[in-house]
Amino acid sequence: MTVYFLVFMFQFFFNIFKTLEIKYTYEHKVNALLVNSVWINVVSLGSTYFALDRLLAGQWSVIVFYIAGSVVGKWFAMTKVNLYKRKVKRLYLKFKKR
Repeated sequence: MTVYFLVFMFQFFFNIFKTLEIKYTYEHKVNALLVNSVWINVVSLGSTYFALDRLLAGQWSVIVFYIAGSVVGKWFAMTKVNLYKRKVKRLYLKFKKR
């Protein structure tokens, strides 16, 4: 079950980072795009490794977690990321003033 959770989370974060990649490319934010690209590669390697490992072991149910993580990650990136980015920025500025 842990592997299924990992596949779900890797796909979740992959889709968030992929959405941010499109945004950063459009906004010409090169530094953010480069850092984001590293994270995309890390999570895609993890997701691919664990998903293929389970598939080759005959556990086809991992496909459900792979697709669910993808869909939920894309939804989260499109609807919630900006809200959390603002909260983190405010928290950072609050601690920086101390």
